[in-house]
Amino acid sequence: MSPVVTAALAAAVALLVSPLLASWSAALTTGRQTAWWRPRRPSWRRWTVVTTVAVVLTVGATAGQPLPAWWLLAAGGTVLAVVDAERHLLPARFSYPLTAAVLLALTVAAITDHAAYALLRAMTALLVVASVWFTAAFASPQSVGLGDVRLAGLTAATLGWLGWPQVLLGQALTAVLALLTAAALALARPQLAAGACRSPWDPR
Repeated sequence: MSPVVTAALAAAVALLVSPLLASWSAALTTGRQTAWWRPRRPSWRRWTVVTTVAVVLTVGATAGQPLPAWWLLAAGGTVLAVVDAERHLLPARFSYPLTAAVLLALTVAAITDHAAYALLRAMTALLVVASVWFTAAFASPQSVGLGDVRLAGLTAATLGWLGWPQVLLGQALTAVLALLTAAALALARPQLAAGACRSPWDPR
């Protein structure tokens, strides 16, 4: 399958599942503790934002292998990105099922492709990176949360399938993005404080 066809297929899949992803993001944003997975009708603004993010991430994920694991990460990452933007929260009740789904996809790929070493490297990367981030969270809980630890471990697992250089590059990019995000939040703190109780994508 050519890269163009794969990217088109990824975009189509993202469009297909975007209403469900938008529904999940709405439930998680409102702090719903139970049954957040049940489909609900999201607002048009939320659906537009989620669809845009989902298409971009899913098409970008076509560069990774195995594709099912990367597409799951892209779909779940869309929900986490939207929830984090609204609530500054990466909810465990979503992160854990997402991690289980991605690891299952990696395990199936390891069995079908006879890639046991790649799976072992992915699991090792998850443990190593999550341990480093957990140490950072323990040392500075106001800077790094447990949600960051879970997400770092998950992305390290998918990158670990490809190789250790990719894991290191991913961590370097994460550090740069974290610094840029911290700077942006510092500059926007007055505006965030003024509108902290309102979601930008759901009308009141």
